[in-house]
Amino acid sequence: MISILIPLYNEAENARRYPERLFPIADEIIKRHGEACEYILVNDGSSDATETELDKLAATQKNVVVISYQVNKGMGGAIRTGLSHCSGQIVIMLDSDLTYRPEDIEKLLAAYERLGSDCISASPYREKDLAKEIASPFRLYISKSVNFLYRILLQEDLTCMSAIFRLYRKSALDELTLESNNFEICAEILAKIILNKKSVYEIGVRVYTREYGESKLNVKKEIRNNLRILFKIFKAKYLRKRWQ
Repeated sequence: MISILIPLYNEAENARRYPERLFPIADEIIKRHGEACEYILVNDGSSDATETELDKLAATQKNVVVISYQVNKGMGGAIRTGLSHCSGQIVIMLDSDLTYRPEDIEKLLAAYERLGSDCISASPYREKDLAKEIASPFRLYISKSVNFLYRILLQEDLTCMSAIFRLYRKSALDELTLESNNFEICAEILAKIILNKKSVYEIGVRVYTREYGESKLNVKKEIRNNLRILFKIFKAKYLRKRWQ
């Protein structure tokens, strides 16, 4: 079983596209790899029609599980909630706005079957031009700078710590105690997997601009949150202190 986990916050327009742009594509890819699939869709306290749209999907798509709550917990809270409902041995996390395309699930699965790594992580910085649709040069500069610091501290050849689009072995995730509430959850997960001596392999995957809705990313807030994660990595890896 493969669990596809998607956190959503005010993404009704994107959720409406799933019957055409997500389910048939991901189902076919996973079927070709001899696996069954479930979708864990977490409505993170949306104030728009996201919950209504997700309930419609669950009513018509038998392998859809919807978890909804009324107070927004942030991406980190939504991912932690979703993980507690995943029954697959493999977990694939995907952006709700499909800026990473479902078609590229094939790349994650192919790399996993070839290497057997505990995590296959997607990066738009791994190869030239994969990130060319990222609109803001400032955001691109900040992202690459923060990822450089992660690479130095963790001593791993990774170019992107922030992408949600990854494949995980569920047993590796089960060993983690996660605490982040926002977008930095992705960096926390990857850092803790590495600190636990698990194997990570990064592949190049193109990222696209979103077609509907607005990004929930607050750049200043995420810089601050990632600096906090970097400090915790330093303490855990080099000072041998607990992650806290």
